[in-house]
Amino acid sequence: MQTRRERPIPVFRLYGETAETTVPSFVHAERIGTSAALHDWEIAPHRHGALTQGLVVTRGHGALSLDARREEFSAPWLIWVPSGVVHAFSFRPGTDGVVLSLADDFLAAILDPDPEAVPLRATAEAPFSGRPGSPEEIDLDLAGLVETLGREAAGALPGAASAVAALAKLLVVGLLRTRAARAITEPAALARADLHRRFRRLVEAHLREGWPVARFAAALGVSPDRLHAACTEAVRRSPQGILHDRLMLEAKRSLIYTTLPVSKIAFDLGFNDPAYFSRFFAARAALSPAAFRRAHRGEEA
Repeated sequence: MQTRRERPIPVFRLYGETAETTVPSFVHAERIGTSAALHDWEIAPHRHGALTQGLVVTRGHGALSLDARREEFSAPWLIWVPSGVVHAFSFRPGTDGVVLSLADDFLAAILDPDPEAVPLRATAEAPFSGRPGSPEEIDLDLAGLVETLGREAAGALPGAASAVAALAKLLVVGLLRTRAARAITEPAALARADLHRRFRRLVEAHLREGWPVARFAAALGVSPDRLHAACTEAVRRSPQGILHDRLMLEAKRSLIYTTLPVSKIAFDLGFNDPAYFSRFFAARAALSPAAFRRAHRGEEA
């Protein structure tokens, strides 16, 4: 399911459709088999810029990768892939369901004004793969909901845009309830979660620029101590820990999914010294970058 590349991991709008940007307020729904069959049911590792995808698998099975995590799935199955997450699929021919693509600006527009925006945004920004909550568990029929959303997104009846917005928000609610039912809710919906969320967005925007935590705090208009309190309350991680976790995730993505030299990965992530990057990585992964890459390839062999 993995393909080695000399260049960075590709950014797609949809399956195989390379795009530098995403059309604002883009919403798209289609059958899983429509595009998967065109690629022999194998979707190579890629990620989407400013585009979130949700898949509700109603028939069939296969395997998927979300960043470095790989697992098998069988219907019924719910998959949520926020923008930027590297993912790949290997579908059994005949697998069916709906794949929904939502531009991040559209999600922000429907979720941010909501009184429960904090838990809803935390839910929408975290990957998920697992059995969807049943109607008995979450009082929502997610399979029926995405089918209806697909029809509304493709239709032109009066109120279609409002229906799509309402159904998309309801889908995120269903994901939130599914997470709760599976006892894996993210601890982001706490008192200072908004500051934590803004910090995470700023980290994404400046990840490769080598910013220290103090600079992030200044850009957010708060003291480092206040930022530390917000992050530790929200996710029990310090701002520096969050930043380092994100750098490690991106480093692992590049080591697993590309053949870029370690020195190039280091410079791309804002490290001025590849030797320091190697020490940074080894201290957190218990392996040097080269050893991590070899170990991962050994698992695939």
